[in-house]
Amino acid sequence: MSHNFTIDDISEFMSSSSNKELNLTFPDNFGYMNCKKEIVSDDIYLFKTHAQANKDFSIQTNSKVDSLFINIILDGKVQYQSNTDDKIETFKKNDTYIKYIDESDSMTALDKNSFSKGLAISIKNDFLEKQLSTYSYLLDKIKTSSFIHRVDNSFNIKLANELFNSPFTNELHNIYLQSKVLEIIYNQIKEFEKCFCKKECNCEKIKLSNEDIQALYKARDIILLTHDFPDLSTLARKVAINEFKLKFGFKKLFNTTVGQMILEHKMIHAKQLLETSEFSILEIANFVGYKYQQSFSNAFFQFFGLRPKDVMKSRNYYY
Repeated sequence: MSHNFTIDDISEFMSSSSNKELNLTFPDNFGYMNCKKEIVSDDIYLFKTHAQANKDFSIQTNSKVDSLFINIILDGKVQYQSNTDDKIETFKKNDTYIKYIDESDSMTALDKNSFSKGLAISIKNDFLEKQLSTYSYLLDKIKTSSFIHRVDNSFNIKLANELFNSPFTNELHNIYLQSKVLEIIYNQIKEFEKCFCKKECNCEKIKLSNEDIQALYKARDIILLTHDFPDLSTLARKVAINEFKLKFGFKKLFNTTVGQMILEHKMIHAKQLLETSEFSILEIANFVGYKYQQSFSNAFFQFFGLRPKDVMKSRNYYY
């Protein structure tokens, strides 16, 4: 049986101009939530959140923030619903969800024996109005849009993970924080500029049915949750959608291509094997679909800027 916990007003925590930490331990061993807030600048705050559920629970909150939120799920899964939308959204690892919030009642839920680790950047309206003064149409679109929900690219995911695990302290940490947060914001604003057209986009003439959308999310899960690494035609057959809609839908829903998502998953999986397994580089290359070790090594270096052999040096031995 799920239990709902209510936090009446977290506006002070969200809006205060000092670093803070919020620790919630729920009764009867339901679980806990920790949220660490760091000040990036007067108008930009960073929130690092980790939650663990031993039983099904949800948290109801109310806040007045007048800010744009960029939320990136780094691990686990969480459900979210705001009072402006009847739909409950489920966000998983590597998902990004973005929303402008003025005043909001919202619900966040976790299932039994699940967890969530995420990073959120809040950007005040004053900053947006100043920096986007010549893009008034863009700011209006950002404020009036519902959720923008997509799988992020590896670059922003990499930045978010680096932010969550900053290796620095004191002044160096502040510089590190500011540079990476501003880079994520810049990347996101550029994406907004591409997505929100002044005139009707040609892409809007193509309609995706509910069945198409379900097929696209199924295709995404096949890529991210398995190690099959299918080609485009095989993936299209598996989820019963034509290749054109598969390519178009990935760009529209997830802001990436099928090939790019598969490549990212290949490289991330290969890196994990290089760091933790006992397999050779050739074996790992074969696992992720490369016939020749050199082809894999070139692709790996282009993706990470590191040679596979350099990654393997963290082992006790390597091939």
